[in-house]
Amino acid sequence: MEAFMASDKYTLQTYVSLLRGINVSGKHLLTMVALKKIYQALGGQQVSTYIQSGNVIFQAACDSTALAKAISQTIQKEFGYIVPVLIHEAAFFSKVVANNPFKDRDPSTLYVTILGHTAHQTQLPSLEEHTIEGTDTFKVQGNVVYVHCPGGYGRTLWNNRFFEAKSSVWATTRNWKTICKLTERAMYLR
Repeated sequence: MEAFMASDKYTLQTYVSLLRGINVSGKHLLTMVALKKIYQALGGQQVSTYIQSGNVIFQAACDSTALAKAISQTIQKEFGYIVPVLIHEAAFFSKVVANNPFKDRDPSTLYVTILGHTAHQTQLPSLEEHTIEGTDTFKVQGNVVYVHCPGGYGRTLWNNRFFEAKSSVWATTRNWKTICKLTERAMYLR
């Protein structure tokens, strides 16, 4: 395994990493112990995971794009499948929590979809106009989509596949509790 591309031009940062599509419906099985070892072998420090869906908090001194690529390539090499990896600094997740447009709603009905890239997302804001208040709805802020679905995420039309199709980029979704817990843990590491 190649180590993270640490260099003098980067300072130690706290990151949150979200992997898309592992341990879902018995596919792309990856234990959190194995995942943690990958991050450590690549040079990640203070590595911890949260639940079994590919959420990792860690520190490193390098470019996040290089980190994501190295992690994805290592998983493909060791486990034989491609897993998109999204990495942002802890401050990004603090902003996600602070900018929640549905603060007055039941947190158990909130989800956050993060697009892998910001390109090609011009259609999403115009789609918001077609949601009906009182039912499932969403708000777009850059590459973050806040989803309110009182009927449950398993029943909403505004799911991960929908946003991937409309934005032409991959995305990953977490419930509000997970986003808050990851933010809390990342801020503790800083």
